[in-house]
Amino acid sequence: MRQQTSAIVRLQSLPPIFRGADLTIRFQWTSKAASQYLYLWKRRGLVQGLGGHSDVYANLLTNPRPDWEKAVLTAMPSAVAIGIEALRQAGWTTQVPHRPSVAVNARQSVFNVAPFEIVARDPKWFEAARSGIQGDRALGLPVLRPSWALADMLRTHGWGKCGLWPDDIDWDEIGEQDEADWQAACTAFGMACRSLQEQAVASR
Repeated sequence: MRQQTSAIVRLQSLPPIFRGADLTIRFQWTSKAASQYLYLWKRRGLVQGLGGHSDVYANLLTNPRPDWEKAVLTAMPSAVAIGIEALRQAGWTTQVPHRPSVAVNARQSVFNVAPFEIVARDPKWFEAARSGIQGDRALGLPVLRPSWALADMLRTHGWGKCGLWPDDIDWDEIGEQDEADWQAACTAFGMACRSLQEQAVASR
């Protein structure tokens, strides 16, 4: 009983999102001991792993509703929200992806994790999309601005195959800055630079 209480106290001292490897430093445990504690905590529903071989865990004891975006950034610092999720956050669509798409630099850590659809992208993509990425990683998962996200979706998959059709977009939300972003995105991605509003009448 005392050992269980001691384990709970240790878990309470950990942040909401932590790495398994941190346990060896914080508590002076061996890797084997850290793995045993993680196994017991998971079995008791006290922690939940992000998935894959990320070695990142959510501390359910201190926060029963994990911040999976912070977890994915801990595991994959290059992560950027793209696709339908980027459009949803901007108010361009009411579609809610089952698993939000996240782009990760292929030259860095890439793990397949349950909460997200991880898409490995070439470093050249990150270089091209740099101007379209917004957000402070210290505050949350950066996101591709909507015009850039749409350009990326159409370049990669096209209407329909990307999960959206033109009538799934709220075109009234689009302003002058979005048009400028669209032109910049098309140039960066090597696409034909037609007007963004022309996409509204793209046929099925």
